[in-house]
Amino acid sequence: MRARRVGTGFEFRLFQDEREIGWLDGASVTFRGFETADDAIFASTVAQHALVRRREQEPDPADTAMLLPPMPDGPGIGGWGFTIALLPSERVEVFALARARVIWRALQGTGVSRRMRQFVDGPASV
Repeated sequence: MRARRVGTGFEFRLFQDEREIGWLDGASVTFRGFETADDAIFASTVAQHALVRRREQEPDPADTAMLLPPMPDGPGIGGWGFTIALLPSERVEVFALARARVIWRALQGTGVSRRMRQFVDGPASV
């Protein structure tokens, strides 16, 4: 996964194999492109579990992913998605990027990344 800065602020677009898969801002990580709501829900659960393991702490019931319905046709990534808030300690650029990579590796490890519209013509490589 590669991150490309947008402008001069703290916003990045996330890419795999030159295909946009999501974005990162100062407070959250978002992945989009899932074919169905069920795929996005499963992906968000995988992401949450990966972050809990990485953070080495008990899950907080208030710390949940938010499901994102498909956006109307237009520029950007289509399909279902999810966004996860970062902890205040993770909002430093280097830590935020690391958390986005943890999530992406978890999505690839479970195979749910292959259910993204961006990769219907072939698997997403590591």
